[in-house]
Amino acid sequence: MGEYTGIRCKVIVKPEYREELNFLNSKEIQYEWSESNIDFLREYGEYPRATFIPRGMLSYMPDDWEDENERATDGFERNFNNESGLWSFQCSLKNYDLTIQYFFEEVLSKIAELVIHLEYYYEDAVRSTFYELVGEKITESDREGIVYY
Repeated sequence: MGEYTGIRCKVIVKPEYREELNFLNSKEIQYEWSESNIDFLREYGEYPRATFIPRGMLSYMPDDWEDENERATDGFERNFNNESGLWSFQCSLKNYDLTIQYFFEEVLSKIAELVIHLEYYYEDAVRSTFYELVGEKITESDREGIVYY
């Protein structure tokens, strides 16, 4: 059946990618990555389970990630602010094809100006793992992950 992996993300998107992210995160119509005008975003859209980031629902993630009405906690509701570039979301997916890692390497590392919070949590893990932007690469952080009960 497979296990789920979740991510919680708050980043500032570089100005040159904000219009495209605004388009892709439109609340009226949800466009797919494969509809992007930017080559590497369109290529990501062809990757297995790409649409789950940022739109996947939470499955088997810590209770702390949602309130009793299944709304995201701690400011991780799916949102993009075109003016500030703040992009926040949380989602989960079966990461069989390392879709999350591909997203970190081929998308987030290129469009993020600043990582505020980037957390990775495997369903059966003891604790989560944090990531950060170092130069132009998303790398595992030294920050200690959160233990969820």
